[in-house]
Amino acid sequence: MNILLTSVGRRTYLVEYFKTALEELNGKVHAANSVETYALSQADAFTLTPQIYSDTYISFLLDYCKKNDISVIISLFDIDLPILANHKKVFKEQGIDVIVSEPEVIDICNDKWKTYQFLTKHNIKTPKTYIALTEAS
Repeated sequence: MNILLTSVGRRTYLVEYFKTALEELNGKVHAANSVETYALSQADAFTLTPQIYSDTYISFLLDYCKKNDISVIISLFDIDLPILANHKKVFKEQGIDVIVSEPEVIDICNDKWKTYQFLTKHNIKTPKTYIALTEAS
């Protein structure tokens, strides 16, 4: 099993964790980032990608995964999550699992007000939150 860690940045410790975990499976850890970082050099292989919001980002990742027999993608950057979540089906059709929540979940987690509403709806204790300062007085 080969995996791709996207937006790896400076997270060398995660590259090392996955390399250790895949060692017995003879799997390789690939890392991707849009700029060169030290963590890239710690992976078994790496690639420089287009920017996350580029029109070619997803097709680039698909092509890279196919060429390198990658079956799992894990993002290490929250900005990458909605982009990958919205394309999970495209990857799955190519036999690639993207380990990411559904777009609706990511949308809630990326919005403090939606998170507050979700927590209160499900009776999870959370600090009182207001969307406007005038409501808080």
